Amino acid sequence: MPINVNMTKARTIQMDAIRAERNKELAAKDITFMRAVEDADTDAQATIKAEKQVLRDLPATFDITTDVDTPEELKAKWPTELPARE
Repeated sequence: MPINVNMTKARTIQMDAIRAERNKELAAKDITFMRAVEDADTDAQATIKAEKQVLRDLPATFDITTDVDTPEELKAKWPTELPARE
């Protein structure tokens, strides 16, 4: 008997994992941003600010529904803006 997976719930779990990793990346960028502020490096500040905005937008912009019909496909779907999962 095949195992039935609730893909709606699985997508929610996957997006929660993406958000958790995104939050770690945002925290790391906060440190880098503060160093740029200390150094008065406005170019670095602007770059980091843009990178942080991309991370903030991930939950709204990353599509985990298109071409994702199995748990394996869902697990493989991961934003390139985040570090690869182990």
